Amino acid sequence: MREATGNSYRSGRRAVMVVGMQTTYLDGLGPVTTVIRSIGVRHDGAHALVTDGLYLDLRRALRNPADDPAMRYLTGLDSAVYDHVLATPGARELIARTSVQLRALADEVPRGRLTRLTVACQGGWHRSVAVAEAVARRIWTAWDGEYGVEVEHHHIDHPVLPAA
Repeated sequence: MREATGNSYRSGRRAVMVVGMQTTYLDGLGPVTTVIRSIGVRHDGAHALVTDGLYLDLRRALRNPADDPAMRYLTGLDSAVYDHVLATPGARELIARTSVQLRALADEVPRGRLTRLTVACQGGWHRSVAVAEAVARRIWTAWDGEYGVEVEHHHIDHPVLPAA
């Protein structure tokens, strides 16, 4: 399956390597229907990644794990950061609401087209990564694994940014 930008996506059991980011694949019995991106808005070119679908900016919604020196160089894929982000007051409710919105959008998109969610934070290492993963798992579980979900972490491999 190809999206409008020409990027290849996983279909069925075929894997596609995208250089310069990490991708989580939640395989489904059917095709990938949803792509969730995590980005750091302070990186060059981040805004060009926001194309269509839903956009969730976490910069003011959740506390930043990068403020804690013990978590600064970990990512939202590490359990300490993931747990910290989800323990932030309001985080689980935000994830639940976003999942409902994304599923509603997916129900309206014609078969064969991708539904997208872009999750943003400052640097793309902590909050956006953890929330993108949580939303992906939540909708994949709600679909009973019927459809595939991909999570692209676009800035997880970039340097940690200095405090703003």
